[in-house]
Amino acid sequence: MTQIKETHDRDEQATACRELAAKARKRFSRFIQKKQRLLVNLQGDLERHGDPETWRRYGDLLLANLHTANDKNGRVLVIDYYDESAPTIEIPSEPGMDTKELAEHYYKRFTRARNARKEILKRQDIVKGAIRDAEARLVEIDSAENKQDTDLLRTLSEPPSKPVRSKPIKGNVDPKRYRKFVSSDGYEILVGKTAADNDYLTIRISNSLDIWLHAADHPGSHVIVRIPKGIEIPGKTLTEAAQLAGFYSSGRKQPKLEVRYTQRKFVNKPRKAAPGLVSLSKFKSILVEPKVPFVREDGP
Repeated sequence: MTQIKETHDRDEQATACRELAAKARKRFSRFIQKKQRLLVNLQGDLERHGDPETWRRYGDLLLANLHTANDKNGRVLVIDYYDESAPTIEIPSEPGMDTKELAEHYYKRFTRARNARKEILKRQDIVKGAIRDAEARLVEIDSAENKQDTDLLRTLSEPPSKPVRSKPIKGNVDPKRYRKFVSSDGYEILVGKTAADNDYLTIRISNSLDIWLHAADHPGSHVIVRIPKGIEIPGKTLTEAAQLAGFYSSGRKQPKLEVRYTQRKFVNKPRKAAPGLVSLSKFKSILVEPKVPFVREDGP
């Protein structure tokens, strides 16, 4: 009888694992497909803006040929001084524009295309990183199913919690001065970008009960976990924030790294100290693997 019950329990656990694994795979597969479509759209945006160097070259050539350019059937004929053989080339014109106005038009296109290209490439990198993270989760799902790790599969099959509400940040802030993540438990994590941004994040943005983290003995980002009053930081969120502190430090290539953490109220800025330099009146330490531990804030 006992043996029959054990067999039944194993069968039930295997069934539960299969169902959770299927749900988790579906979740991350859908996320990957969504991000791949976004990559296609971003590439389309990039192509629509055109090559910024082409637009700048057109502007330069139009000015160089200001008094000799000929407009012919919607095309301006100019000598291409960038080419050693100096051939005559055609540049598309715009109705009602003279040569100088057309040059200004192409310089504006150059500026727009250059700025758009920079932003789109940055977004593409973020999306590609999110896809890599999600693909790693698919591998993790296979491993968890083989090990019948129902707890991990349950975590991977459910979407992350909504961000936990914390005390709002007072006054005007500059979000470009820090990276923003949301932990698996739904807590907002802010990561400074430069030494000056670290000061901005720690001194101006964080509240006294927020958790402050920094890699021990390595230059790097200040990390803030936004914690509502009366809430103790969950262990998983603490680990994830510490991993981020390690990753955004000069010690990111180490297999394990010590990260110090404390409440913000125990972090002090010495008078005339260099940007990013603080002192701690008390702290604890945690040993973690430096990495970005989850899909970024736009993840599944």
